[in-house]
Amino acid sequence: MFPHATIVEHREVHDQPANFTDLVSFMADLRAGESAGLLCQMNADFRLAKREPKAVANVQQRMAGELLSDETIRRLKERFGNAHMADRPIFHPAQLMNMLRLVLEHCTGTRDPLSDDSARYVLGDACLMMTDLMLSDDERRALKSKDPGRLARTLMVQMAGRFELDNPMPISHVAYRSQIMFHELLAKPNIRERISGQCRGFDFEREFFRTTGVSLSHWVFLLLAFYAYLSHYTGPDGIRHPEYLAIDPVYFGKGTPIPQAELEAVLRSVSSTKDEMRAALKSYGLADWRIDSVPFRSRPLIELWPGKFFCSDLGLLVEKIHSGVFWAIHDGLTMPERYMLSIAWGILFEEYVNWFLNERRFNDFIFFARPEWRDGGECFDGAFLRNSVFMPMEYKGGFLRRDARYSGNQILFEQDLESKFVKGCGQLARNIQKLFNRRPGRKKTLQDYSLDHVTRVVPLLVVQDPILGGPLINWWLNQRFHQLLDKTALRPGIEVDPLTVVGIREMETMAESAEAGTFELFHGVQSRCHADPEMRSNLHNFLLEMPGYGEGKSDRIQSALNEQLGEVTRYLFAG
Repeated sequence: MFPHATIVEHREVHDQPANFTDLVSFMADLRAGESAGLLCQMNADFRLAKREPKAVANVQQRMAGELLSDETIRRLKERFGNAHMADRPIFHPAQLMNMLRLVLEHCTGTRDPLSDDSARYVLGDACLMMTDLMLSDDERRALKSKDPGRLARTLMVQMAGRFELDNPMPISHVAYRSQIMFHELLAKPNIRERISGQCRGFDFEREFFRTTGVSLSHWVFLLLAFYAYLSHYTGPDGIRHPEYLAIDPVYFGKGTPIPQAELEAVLRSVSSTKDEMRAALKSYGLADWRIDSVPFRSRPLIELWPGKFFCSDLGLLVEKIHSGVFWAIHDGLTMPERYMLSIAWGILFEEYVNWFLNERRFNDFIFFARPEWRDGGECFDGAFLRNSVFMPMEYKGGFLRRDARYSGNQILFEQDLESKFVKGCGQLARNIQKLFNRRPGRKKTLQDYSLDHVTRVVPLLVVQDPILGGPLINWWLNQRFHQLLDKTALRPGIEVDPLTVVGIREMETMAESAEAGTFELFHGVQSRCHADPEMRSNLHNFLLEMPGYGEGKSDRIQSALNEQLGEVTRYLFAG
């Protein structure tokens, strides 16, 4: 999806809003398994298409032609005939995910959309009806607020979950991130000792095996193999290959040295039967069913027929390869143990960011990991320095709670932001005040680095949770940062830019593009600060317009990918 796309709603096409009761009644006589399989196929069409307007429009056009009734198509042409289908899409991932939920929960009939055209048109028109339900009447009224601040906070909460689902992490980033974090870093004795020492003996690999019954490395290898297999659904020629829509463990492991017990253990950890998924969908607690994707995130593969595992969303399967490691361990721990896991995960994330940025051949600036005060103690998690510009960073590897991210409740959302991430804003603010304090008696200095010549500070909060890239979250956190920063305590001549919230994907891309390409990291971040001082824009979309962003691959990353490919190949095919 694209940030400026406006979804076509049922009420715009048929002149009346759809409601939940009518939608469920309209689709109830469809056959659940076949309808769910078709929705998984539609999602694969989305995820495997290029993220460019022409490709998005082609997918929309093909789906509309196959799934919508003649009357609906006539009305669409009449009312939106001049609109580009990438700008006014009919289908989108959040809608398809909710339709999959409703199909599994409410469809009990015998009409098969795979063989019956009229049943397929019912499913397509039901998708259009579902779009109307994505906003309640209360939410629509809130969006008409004349108060800019209230409107921004409403949009922030309403859009966060949908943004997360519409913008999955690229497989390339997830692949090398998992290799570096779980293979290279956890193999280092000093990192293992740091985690164990600060987390009461916690050990990632031991806890992962205890929870899943399979080693962490083999689990990742098999998830990468599942993704590679399912991605063959769309061939290089653009032709669909439906035989790759489902994983059959008997066929998948045939002729390979993959231990059947490991294959089954990994499948158990990421899949559910139709009945198990139906039960999970009914237990969302405080979350709003329209935006709560946790059941599908936890188990992205669904056994729609015995031995046939379909993927509800390829983006969610990719997510499992990295953050799924955290949640796989989390679900097998007690509450006190989960606290230790969170600390350990934060340490591993910090080590990863510093590994990624350290020892790189940046042209015009330096990076230093965990800078310390001259009198001892860590100051920031990391920092960049170029001439008179200082860029301090705090890293936060935590995740928002399920009820906060998927309830649509503004109070819960902001409270969890406050408890998980405003802490990082406060650390940045306090340490900036200490470094650049106007009173000599209160000023502190860094070990090994003098910042007396610095005139501009560009604070960064580097985060792991992708939902924090959602609309206006940076705006909200920037406001909290500047409320915590006492500018009157700073010496004359120091300017502090707005807080930039940087997702790990953007940090990886910027660092690689700066080292192996022509991207100017400082210029990119500062340009956004100056062009959008309120931090209302999406960072990734802003950076895409900057020369060199996303270009170039560093030797260290390519080496990690090559090593991973070799290990996966040896595991799957015995070399």
